[in-house]
Amino acid sequence: MKRRSSWQIQKAVVFALLMREIKTRFGGNLAGVVWVLGAPLLQLAVLVWINTMLRGRLTRGSFEFPLFLLIGMVPYQLFKGLWVQVMNSVSANRGLFGFKQVKPIDTMVARTVLETCIDSLVLVVAMAVLGRIGYAPVVPLDAFAVMACILLLVLLGMGLGVLSAVIVEVLPRWQLFVQLLAMPLYLLSGIIFSLHGFPQEMVSLLLWNPVLHLVELCRAAWLPGYSLLPGVNWTLPLAWIIVVWTLALNLYWLRRRKLVMS
Repeated sequence: MKRRSSWQIQKAVVFALLMREIKTRFGGNLAGVVWVLGAPLLQLAVLVWINTMLRGRLTRGSFEFPLFLLIGMVPYQLFKGLWVQVMNSVSANRGLFGFKQVKPIDTMVARTVLETCIDSLVLVVAMAVLGRIGYAPVVPLDAFAVMACILLLVLLGMGLGVLSAVIVEVLPRWQLFVQLLAMPLYLLSGIIFSLHGFPQEMVSLLLWNPVLHLVELCRAAWLPGYSLLPGVNWTLPLAWIIVVWTLALNLYWLRRRKLVMS
């Protein structure tokens, strides 16, 4: 019998973990699938309703507010979901580390794949629904730039998740800190309102947030004529990703045995 390579073993492990995560996430029934896909649409509907009640309009500048909101909301949820899910992947799968083939990084990769697939599907379904009821444009102006933004958000979210998974084993309260940080980061990334009218001094501080850059770049790549917030670029998110992954991989390598034995 031909012996499998390390790469083949890891692929098989990640696939098995992915199947396990799917069963856990969806509960093995159709209701779980409907909830995972329907929850973001319900959140979108609630935010649109609140906006129309308070402001009396469905537009944000020259763009329809539901499109403006969705193009920011789903990529942010992907980023946040990856950060939290990857951070919790070690503790949630600790019982599997008794099998020598299963490593902590495998659980992180499996959750990253699942979270990315779910949120990508949510974005496609939500855009199809908005297109069906008459909103446009539901097709991005520059699909490659949108995919680049999503890829960078995946790398940033997973990198922070790996880093946090190591930190939380030493500082358990780090998990609470990440959860508390999610809401202010949501507001300061320009998800539900434009930051164009903010004072320049405040904008200069907010531009240290890499998620803000990627959300703005995603909207500019999707909506024709969208005006980027001054100072937004690709360089800062890339710098964040390099720094985060450098720290994450080094700390993971130093603590990899501790993660298995904790």
